Amino acid sequence: MKEIFLKQKLKEEISEVETELSNSYDMIELVSEEGILDFYAYLIKAYEAKHRYLLKKLKEI
Repeated sequence: MKEIFLKQKLKEEISEVETELSNSYDMIELVSEEGILDFYAYLIKAYEAKHRYLLKKLKEI
């Protein structure tokens, strides 16, 4: 039962990260100011790392 709850929670979090990642990709296309571009580039890298981590955790269960 605990594994099922944990899997569901991880899937929800993965979905949220995918949404945020998609939004960040969209935003980086809309901005032109260097500082803001750097911000979204950093944010994308962070979301990609979190996404890889969550997928790895999900596979381990």
